[in-house]
Amino acid sequence: MTGELTFVHLYPRELGINGDVGNVLALRRRAEWRGLTVRVVDHGPGDELPEVAHLVHIGSGPASARAGVEADVARIAPTLRAWADGGVPFLAIASGWQLLGRELVEADGRRVAGAGVFPTTATLGAKRFVGEVSGPSELGTVAGFENHSAVTTLDEGATPLVRIEGGHGEARTDGVVAGERIGTNLHGAFLPMNPHWADRLLDAALRLTGIQPADADSRMFEVDAEARRSREAIRRRLGLSHSA
Repeated sequence: MTGELTFVHLYPRELGINGDVGNVLALRRRAEWRGLTVRVVDHGPGDELPEVAHLVHIGSGPASARAGVEADVARIAPTLRAWADGGVPFLAIASGWQLLGRELVEADGRRVAGAGVFPTTATLGAKRFVGEVSGPSELGTVAGFENHSAVTTLDEGATPLVRIEGGHGEARTDGVVAGERIGTNLHGAFLPMNPHWADRLLDAALRLTGIQPADADSRMFEVDAEARRSREAIRRRLGLSHSA
């Protein structure tokens, strides 16, 4: 079966300061290396969403940028929730994840209703988490760079993305996996560093369409090997043991 995958990139101008556009590029390239056609729709405040989405990405940004899109997130929230309920995969990074959760509690106590796509509540505090981190996930080792002040609570039934082994010395987790929805505070960008999660998102998108991809291009294996070396470099800097 042939067809086109539609990726929706929410607020790339406002929420894209940490290299998060690399996630969309990684998804697009990995799809193309499997013989697939991809259309990326950039969505800004006031724009209309496409009728169909097979994958949604939202990146991160400062508090001022996040505040600037809050009203538009509320406007499109019913469509986003309908997509999520229909199995559309989402990848949300840091402040973008906060906006798509149930609620965001600002450092001053102000409460902002989220889009309700993710079963999570984020509370911003004085402590900032900045630095490289790594740890195990259900798909193998994850690594990346965090820069945030959020403590996120997961609803019952949701699972963390990664159990962090390095970073700030305390045992904690990051991210959420809820069906086909993935949220995380990791930048770097997340998917180029952890392409096994990119493939999970793409596979979910393909299940929506019935499109059958071609065999993987050899370039996928090359970038996978490079990503593995990058994760291992982070683990060495953190003083952690070798991992798969």
